[in-house]
Amino acid sequence: MKSLVIDSASARMTVAAKNDDYTTTVILDIGPKQSQELLPAIDYVISRCGMKVSELDYTALCKGPGTFTGLRLAFSALKAIEIAHSVPVYAVPTLEVYAFPYKNFDGKVISIIDAKKDQFFAAVYKNGDEIMPPEDSTADSVMKNIKDNEPVMIAGPDAPLFAELLKKTSPSADLRYLQVQPPATEAVFTLAENMIKEKKEPLKDFEGPEYLRKSEAELALESKTLKD
Repeated sequence: MKSLVIDSASARMTVAAKNDDYTTTVILDIGPKQSQELLPAIDYVISRCGMKVSELDYTALCKGPGTFTGLRLAFSALKAIEIAHSVPVYAVPTLEVYAFPYKNFDGKVISIIDAKKDQFFAAVYKNGDEIMPPEDSTADSVMKNIKDNEPVMIAGPDAPLFAELLKKTSPSADLRYLQVQPPATEAVFTLAENMIKEKKEPLKDFEGPEYLRKSEAELALESKTLKD
Protein backbone atom coordinates (compact mmCIF):
# COMPACT_ATOMS: atom_id res chain seq x y z
CA MET A 1 0.00 0.00 0.00
CA LYS A 2 1.00 3.61 -0.49
CA SER A 3 0.73 5.59 2.73
CA LEU A 4 1.89 8.53 4.82
CA VAL A 5 1.88 8.59 8.64
CA ILE A 6 2.77 11.16 11.30
CA ASP A 7 3.51 10.88 15.01
CA SER A 8 3.44 14.41 16.44
CA ALA A 9 2.21 13.61 19.95
CA SER A 10 5.51 14.37 21.70
CA ALA A 11 8.34 16.85 21.36
CA ARG A 12 9.91 14.63 18.68
CA MET A 13 7.87 14.51 15.47
CA THR A 14 8.22 11.57 13.08
CA VAL A 15 7.01 11.54 9.47
CA ALA A 16 7.14 8.40 7.32
CA ALA A 17 5.95 7.29 3.92
CA LYS A 18 5.61 3.73 2.60
CA ASN A 19 5.36 2.47 -0.96
CA ASP A 20 4.77 -1.28 -0.55
CA ASP A 21 8.16 -2.55 0.72
CA TYR A 22 9.94 0.83 0.61
CA THR A 23 9.83 3.19 3.58
CA THR A 24 11.36 6.62 4.22
CA THR A 25 11.34 8.21 7.68
CA VAL A 26 12.23 11.70 8.89
CA ILE A 27 12.56 12.61 12.57
CA LEU A 28 12.16 16.28 13.55
CA ASP A 29 13.45 17.11 17.03
CA ILE A 30 13.92 20.84 16.51
CA GLY A 31 11.42 22.49 18.85
CA PRO A 32 9.17 25.24 17.46
CA LYS A 33 10.78 24.94 14.00
CA GLN A 34 8.88 21.67 13.49
CA SER A 35 5.86 23.66 12.31
CA GLN A 36 7.98 25.11 9.50
CA GLU A 37 9.50 21.77 8.52
CA LEU A 38 6.46 19.47 8.58
CA LEU A 39 5.29 20.12 5.01
CA PRO A 40 8.82 19.88 3.52
CA ALA A 41 9.27 16.61 5.46
CA ILE A 42 6.03 15.25 4.00
CA ASP A 43 7.13 16.19 0.48
CA TYR A 44 10.54 14.61 1.08
CA VAL A 45 9.41 11.20 2.38
CA ILE A 46 6.75 10.84 -0.32
CA SER A 47 9.14 11.75 -3.14
CA ARG A 48 11.90 9.49 -1.80
CA CYS A 49 9.45 6.59 -1.94
CA GLY A 50 8.76 7.38 -5.60
CA MET A 51 5.18 8.51 -5.07
CA LYS A 52 2.90 11.48 -5.46
CA VAL A 53 0.46 12.65 -2.78
CA SER A 54 -2.44 11.88 -5.12
CA GLU A 55 -1.36 8.21 -5.24
CA LEU A 56 -1.69 7.61 -1.48
CA ASP A 57 -4.10 4.87 -0.38
CA TYR A 58 -4.39 6.32 3.12
CA THR A 59 -2.75 8.55 5.71
CA ALA A 60 -2.66 7.98 9.47
CA LEU A 61 -1.64 9.74 12.66
CA CYS A 62 -1.45 9.47 16.42
CA LYS A 63 -4.70 11.09 17.57
CA GLY A 64 -3.73 11.79 21.16
CA PRO A 65 -3.12 12.31 23.91
CA GLY A 66 -0.12 14.47 23.23
CA THR A 67 1.09 18.01 22.75
CA PHE A 68 -1.60 20.49 21.69
CA THR A 69 0.42 22.13 18.91
CA GLY A 70 1.94 18.92 17.56
CA LEU A 71 -1.36 17.10 17.27
CA ARG A 72 -3.04 20.04 15.58
CA LEU A 73 -0.22 20.28 13.03
CA ALA A 74 -0.60 16.64 12.00
CA PHE A 75 -4.39 16.81 11.82
CA SER A 76 -4.28 19.96 9.70
CA ALA A 77 -1.72 18.53 7.27
CA LEU A 78 -3.47 15.20 6.72
CA LYS A 79 -6.96 16.69 6.52
CA ALA A 80 -5.66 19.07 3.83
CA ILE A 81 -4.46 16.04 1.84
CA GLU A 82 -7.83 14.37 2.38
CA ILE A 83 -9.70 17.41 1.04
CA ALA A 84 -7.39 17.86 -1.93
CA HIS A 85 -7.04 14.21 -2.99
CA SER A 86 -9.82 12.25 -1.21
CA VAL A 87 -7.26 10.23 0.78
CA PRO A 88 -8.81 8.79 3.99
CA VAL A 89 -7.18 9.60 7.35
CA TYR A 90 -6.97 6.95 10.07
CA ALA A 91 -6.45 8.01 13.68
CA VAL A 92 -4.74 5.67 16.16
CA PRO A 93 -4.56 6.23 19.96
CA THR A 94 -1.07 7.51 20.77
CA LEU A 95 -0.41 5.40 23.85
CA GLU A 96 -1.58 2.25 22.08
CA VAL A 97 0.92 3.03 19.31
CA TYR A 98 3.83 3.31 21.74
CA ALA A 99 2.88 0.09 23.56
CA PHE A 100 2.28 -1.94 20.37
CA PRO A 101 5.89 -3.20 19.82
CA TYR A 102 5.78 -4.83 23.27
CA LYS A 103 2.40 -6.61 23.02
CA ASN A 104 4.15 -9.98 23.52
CA PHE A 105 6.13 -8.80 26.54
CA ASP A 106 5.70 -11.13 29.51
CA GLY A 107 4.46 -8.50 31.93
CA LYS A 108 2.71 -5.15 31.82
CA VAL A 109 3.54 -2.26 29.52
CA ILE A 110 3.30 1.33 30.73
CA SER A 111 2.96 3.70 27.78
CA ILE A 112 3.72 7.31 28.70
CA ILE A 113 4.29 10.86 27.50
CA ASP A 114 5.69 13.55 29.75
CA ALA A 115 2.79 15.98 30.38
CA LYS A 116 4.93 18.33 32.52
CA LYS A 117 4.05 19.62 36.01
CA ASP A 118 4.98 16.19 37.45
CA GLN A 119 2.21 14.56 35.42
CA PHE A 120 2.23 11.98 32.63
CA PHE A 121 -0.23 10.93 29.96
CA ALA A 122 -0.23 7.21 30.68
CA ALA A 123 -1.96 3.92 29.93
CA VAL A 124 -1.19 0.36 31.00
CA TYR A 125 -1.43 -2.72 28.75
CA LYS A 126 -1.05 -6.49 29.16
CA ASN A 127 -0.54 -8.59 25.99
CA GLY A 128 -2.10 -5.78 23.95
CA ASP A 129 -5.17 -5.45 26.19
CA GLU A 130 -5.82 -2.16 27.97
CA ILE A 131 -5.52 -2.51 31.76
CA MET A 132 -5.60 1.20 32.62
CA PRO A 133 -7.19 3.59 30.09
CA PRO A 134 -5.33 6.77 29.14
CA GLU A 135 -5.11 9.20 32.05
CA ASP A 136 -3.42 12.48 32.96
CA SER A 137 -1.76 10.94 35.99
CA THR A 138 1.17 10.83 38.40
CA ALA A 139 3.80 8.11 38.47
CA ASP A 140 2.53 6.84 41.84
CA SER A 141 -1.01 6.54 40.54
CA VAL A 142 0.13 4.61 37.46
CA MET A 143 2.11 2.17 39.60
CA LYS A 144 -1.06 1.17 41.49
CA ASN A 145 -1.80 -0.98 38.44
CA ILE A 146 1.44 -2.94 38.88
CA LYS A 147 1.80 -5.90 41.26
CA ASP A 148 4.90 -6.45 43.39
CA ASN A 149 7.78 -8.03 41.45
CA GLU A 150 5.79 -7.89 38.20
CA PRO A 151 8.01 -7.16 35.19
CA VAL A 152 7.24 -3.80 33.60
CA MET A 153 8.19 -2.46 30.18
CA ILE A 154 8.04 1.33 29.89
CA ALA A 155 7.27 2.57 26.37
CA GLY A 156 7.08 5.95 24.70
CA PRO A 157 9.44 8.83 23.93
CA ASP A 158 9.73 9.80 27.60
CA ALA A 159 10.29 6.26 28.92
CA PRO A 160 13.80 7.00 30.28
CA LEU A 161 12.50 10.01 32.24
CA PHE A 162 9.64 7.98 33.73
CA ALA A 163 11.96 5.08 34.57
CA GLU A 164 14.42 7.32 36.40
CA LEU A 165 11.56 8.75 38.45
CA LEU A 166 10.29 5.28 39.34
CA LYS A 167 13.75 4.19 40.44
CA LYS A 168 13.40 6.78 43.20
CA THR A 169 9.75 6.25 44.14
CA SER A 170 9.50 2.48 43.47
CA PRO A 171 13.08 1.17 43.83
CA SER A 172 12.01 -2.48 44.01
CA ALA A 173 10.05 -2.41 40.75
CA ASP A 174 11.25 -4.69 37.94
CA LEU A 175 11.61 -2.03 35.23
CA ARG A 176 12.63 -2.45 31.59
CA TYR A 177 12.94 0.24 28.93
CA LEU A 178 14.96 1.22 25.89
CA GLN A 179 17.22 4.20 26.31
CA VAL A 180 16.58 5.06 22.65
CA GLN A 181 12.97 4.56 21.57
CA PRO A 182 12.16 3.21 18.07
CA PRO A 183 10.18 5.45 15.67
CA ALA A 184 6.47 5.02 16.38
CA THR A 185 5.50 5.32 12.73
CA GLU A 186 6.10 1.59 12.06
CA ALA A 187 3.39 0.79 14.61
CA VAL A 188 1.09 3.43 13.10
CA PHE A 189 1.39 1.76 9.68
CA THR A 190 0.48 -1.63 11.16
CA LEU A 191 -2.40 -0.44 13.34
CA ALA A 192 -3.89 1.71 10.56
CA GLU A 193 -3.79 -1.17 8.09
CA ASN A 194 -5.41 -3.42 10.71
CA MET A 195 -8.22 -0.85 10.89
CA ILE A 196 -8.58 -0.95 7.11
CA LYS A 197 -8.72 -4.78 7.08
CA GLU A 198 -11.36 -4.69 9.83
CA LYS A 199 -13.31 -2.14 7.76
CA LYS A 200 -13.20 0.48 10.53
CA GLU A 201 -14.13 3.98 9.50
CA PRO A 202 -11.50 6.63 8.85
CA LEU A 203 -11.49 9.97 10.62
CA LYS A 204 -14.70 11.94 10.16
CA ASP A 205 -14.64 15.59 9.07
CA PHE A 206 -15.63 16.88 12.51
CA GLU A 207 -13.20 14.70 14.49
CA GLY A 208 -10.03 16.21 15.91
CA PRO A 209 -7.28 15.38 18.40
CA GLU A 210 -8.09 13.66 21.69
CA TYR A 211 -6.75 15.56 24.68
CA LEU A 212 -6.60 14.56 28.36
CA ARG A 213 -5.88 18.07 29.57
CA LYS A 214 -7.25 21.51 28.80
CA SER A 215 -4.94 23.90 26.99
CA GLU A 216 -3.25 26.81 28.74
CA ALA A 217 -5.58 29.16 26.83
CA GLU A 218 -8.67 27.28 28.06
CA LEU A 219 -7.42 27.27 31.65
CA ALA A 220 -6.63 31.00 31.46
CA LEU A 221 -10.11 31.73 30.10
CA GLU A 222 -11.74 29.69 32.89
CA SER A 223 -9.66 31.52 35.48
CA LYS A 224 -10.64 34.89 34.03
CA THR A 225 -14.32 33.91 33.94
CA LEU A 226 -14.23 32.88 37.61
CA LYS A 227 -12.59 36.18 38.59
CA ASP A 228 -15.16 38.19 36.63
